[in-house]
Amino acid sequence: MPSAEATQKTAKAQKTRETILKAALEQFREKGYGRATMRDIAKQAGVSVGNAYYYFQSKEEMILEVFVRSQRDAEIRNQETCRQTRSFKTRFLDLQFHRLDLLSGHRELFVVLTQAGIHPDHPLSPFSAEMASLRNDATALIGEAVEGSDLRVSSSLRPYLPRLLWLFHLAIILFWSLDGSREQKNTRRLVELSLNLMVPLFGLTLLPLAGMFNRMVIELHDLLSSMIREKPSPTGSS
Repeated sequence: MPSAEATQKTAKAQKTRETILKAALEQFREKGYGRATMRDIAKQAGVSVGNAYYYFQSKEEMILEVFVRSQRDAEIRNQETCRQTRSFKTRFLDLQFHRLDLLSGHRELFVVLTQAGIHPDHPLSPFSAEMASLRNDATALIGEAVEGSDLRVSSSLRPYLPRLLWLFHLAIILFWSLDGSREQKNTRRLVELSLNLMVPLFGLTLLPLAGMFNRMVIELHDLLSSMIREKPSPTGSS
């Protein structure tokens, strides 16, 4: 059992980490992600630059921390929703809207990241090697929403569905980051309309003559997945 002194040190370290992360997000909002420096962040947090680097090795690591926390929260929420309903549409809508609500406080930052991090070799790109763990966790989360739901889909397509829906999720994030409607209502309507179209189409994949369609969907999955970096990028790439 840890001593009272060790517990106190751990609590102090966690508080310092939270202070630095909060300062970073404020700097990103005020100056922009590209212009904010670790020195700026350390100054606002009231710590030395060395101390800031001790808790976060880079600005990218700070953003990853936001993603990780969002993912953990979404996992808890998704488990609760899956226990309450078998409706795939309800599960997926709740998952998407909850993720958007979690990120809403950082929306201006996401506008910048969407532009800077779209290239697969950028460390904050959803397709990058650095994001592999989070990407796989997010895909697995969607798989949990599909598993045990009332969604009717061909068994040949089911293994590809979580990745395809994750790619759709990225499209939602992109639209949301640029959505100028009040409280981003257009984004929510886009998700609802898209699901109203997709769910019946999934059911059609069960028809006897749907083989060619299903094969095209799998090929589409493979083409889109070709952008994903599973291994670290070569040194010097940007």
